[in-house]
Amino acid sequence: MKKKVLSDDYTKIAALCDDRNIEVHAQYGKHFKVRIPTYGRDLAYNALNCDLFAVGSTNEIYRLNLFEGKFLKSFETSANSINSIAVNDPMEIMGIAGEKGIVELWDLKAKNKIIGLPILENSLYKNYE
Repeated sequence: MKKKVLSDDYTKIAALCDDRNIEVHAQYGKHFKVRIPTYGRDLAYNALNCDLFAVGSTNEIYRLNLFEGKFLKSFETSANSINSIAVNDPMEIMGIAGEKGIVELWDLKAKNKIIGLPILENSLYKNYE
């Protein structure tokens, strides 16, 4: 289970559970629970626009807007699956670490990929775009 603190005072927490659910807890207990299409591996939160990102065993970055309470169009990466995700709130940039050493940076304002880098030095990955 992965957890992400959504507030400065630890009263709001999002948890990525092993059963493909994301649970959002408030100070009084469980607020709501939503299911994602695939098994998740990591969570990230963008406090500026209330987007909660979930990644896992697919090439998609699922976006759950907590203000509107609905899923937004997901981002598609060039990695087959994504292992980790992080958000830099002041710059509004998101970074993902995918399978086979692929790292990508995304601009959250423009909602597009800035750059994709193959980190592993291997002849199999020389043709990466």
